[in-house]
Amino acid sequence: MGLESMLGKIKDAVQGRLYKNCIKEYERELRYQTDPYLLWIKENEKCSAQEAKEDSGPAVGVVYMENCGRNFSLSKCNKEYLVFASENGKIAANAFCEIAQYFDTHQDVSIVYADEDVWMLEEENAAGGGSKRRSEIADDEENAHRIFPWTKPVWSPDTLLSFLYFGNIFAVRRKAFLELAWLGSDDYKKNLYDFVLKATEDGRHPGHIEKILFHAYRRGKNRAAIEEEIMHDTDFIGVGSSYDFIRESAFARRGLRAAMAVDEKTGISYPVYEIPDKPLVSIIIPSKDNESVLKQCIRSIYEHTDYPNYEIVVIDNGSKEQVRTGLEQFRQECAFTYLYQPMDFNFSRMCNLGVKESKGEYILLLNDDMEAIEASWLTRMVGQASLKHVGAVGAKLLYPDSTKIQHVGISNTVYGPGHKLRHLDDTLSYYYGRNRFVYDMIGVTAACLLMRRDDFTALDGLFEGLAVAYNDVDLCFRLCDKGLYNVQRNDVVLYHHESLSRGDDMQDENKMKRLMKERNVLYRRHAKLYRQDPFIGTLMNSGEPEYQCRWLEGYELVNIDNGDSRIEEAKKLPNPDSMNQAIMIVVEDCGKENFVKTAAGKGKEKKAYYLIKGWAYVPGADNARYQFKLLLVNSQGKVWALPLQKRFRKDVAAILPDETNVELTGFCGWIFEGTLPPDTYELWMTAKDGCSRQRLYRYTEKKLTVE
Repeated sequence: MGLESMLGKIKDAVQGRLYKNCIKEYERELRYQTDPYLLWIKENEKCSAQEAKEDSGPAVGVVYMENCGRNFSLSKCNKEYLVFASENGKIAANAFCEIAQYFDTHQDVSIVYADEDVWMLEEENAAGGGSKRRSEIADDEENAHRIFPWTKPVWSPDTLLSFLYFGNIFAVRRKAFLELAWLGSDDYKKNLYDFVLKATEDGRHPGHIEKILFHAYRRGKNRAAIEEEIMHDTDFIGVGSSYDFIRESAFARRGLRAAMAVDEKTGISYPVYEIPDKPLVSIIIPSKDNESVLKQCIRSIYEHTDYPNYEIVVIDNGSKEQVRTGLEQFRQECAFTYLYQPMDFNFSRMCNLGVKESKGEYILLLNDDMEAIEASWLTRMVGQASLKHVGAVGAKLLYPDSTKIQHVGISNTVYGPGHKLRHLDDTLSYYYGRNRFVYDMIGVTAACLLMRRDDFTALDGLFEGLAVAYNDVDLCFRLCDKGLYNVQRNDVVLYHHESLSRGDDMQDENKMKRLMKERNVLYRRHAKLYRQDPFIGTLMNSGEPEYQCRWLEGYELVNIDNGDSRIEEAKKLPNPDSMNQAIMIVVEDCGKENFVKTAAGKGKEKKAYYLIKGWAYVPGADNARYQFKLLLVNSQGKVWALPLQKRFRKDVAAILPDETNVELTGFCGWIFEGTLPPDTYELWMTAKDGCSRQRLYRYTEKKLTVE
């Protein structure tokens, strides 16, 4: 064999190994990015070996929930902290350490709960062993077994009266509850529910560890079948009339007058709080040129309301004379105050005017396209709003004459405030009963929003700088800032003839621009809540209607370094004549973000940042081989290199069916303010072949202005 031939074979062998490594890394990254929860685990659960040891918390002991029967007693336990956990699952390796650390750093908290997920068991391995303890099941570090995270809300007192949303794991300071009376039922579930209700009274608010510290065992034919079953489940501790005596005892201890009402279709119990003096409720309805719809709304109130003391105030911002005359005549049939004041549409101003003209102790903001369909709706809402800790109360809204969901509370998603479960069928329950139980939420819609007048006036009403959208969200955010809870009553149901008043904002370009402008106003007023919702957690606040793990953009991941260590000075660009400009690039976002994020490292200070994102690929090549960087060239020709994170782009792969390994063509990079000198920078992309010395370049025709 000649020397040239031998060197060729060596070169091919080396390149073959390099290519296998590229493919292996590409497939690994693709697997993570096509399963958002695996990606979240990868980025959020990097703990040291010491943190992963269960015995790292010597002051922590375990009490299996199933053993909490009639004769259980905290006095028989000898650990400082006790973790209550189900036998039907396993405690996360770092749980003891996390719980001990939480109690050590939160001396005012005596009970805490954590998030959890599902450990998927194969049918043959799980048969007959659904309740095995952790020690009986071999540890399996393959995260693919972990599915369906349950990210629990911050302390939610009204949700707890629906069911034990602490789930399969919570922990207590043993000494804090030694004197607490144990229910002593043969049913451990009733004992635990009673214990938690008592343990969270008298100002003892629980804490929440926003980490997955428990893996509940579930078995099924496959992942899809397991997730489908869990998604629609409502069989939780506290659900059903058999627990009502526990809730009623809690009401008595708390000095509340309430009775439990059972929904015969679902078997779910709901508290109906009594208000002996039946205070006046002012129903405020803005309307213009919607005569038939408004009449239907008002008639439905008179026909389907058992609450005896209410007034209706209609604010009309300039209906046609024919409509105005028709409404004046309609007042003879159904009494209401009619405030006619022509002006540009401003929902906030109209509502505020209506409140000033009203006399009620409670205010109900109601769209003119609402329709009451059952008698107890207002009674239940007023009762809920009478509780001292409650801010705004909302109702479940369905599309007319259907079981299709329009509203079951507002969630503050990554794309902005939105309605989860919209357009889904309400005959099914979704994600731990989000459309079934009474839930504390970040917000409820002003299409049907009830609150105390004193709170409304203390906040100066709705913010009139938000004329059309997000004014209700802003109001709810401000109520949260006051320490009040916004409550979604899913047992109160009305029909919403949505979009009859103004049309669909998402279908009109000008309205869409206005919507985005008002969203920015909202987050300038509430910067801390940008992309954050403490009642669903960061993992589940996708903009999709369903409750599902959301994709994490690279700049959102927790393990980012500060800008100074990510970007570095680079060599000048080669002569353009020597460049192979084969890269295809689309830059979708390039500029300064409106809101700050926390940089990693010491101090974790918040900084503004510049975001660059899009997608790029090399035509006719295997894109698994290439690593991309962004080059920023200033006006003097000085160059900086910015590493980019590859992102899964299913949409791009779909339009490039003839290209190879283009699922990860997406990219994103970010630069913290103060990292680069102020200037206007040309943007170039470079791609390095992992199997050879080849390097490609391409000018993006985009510029980044750094202030």
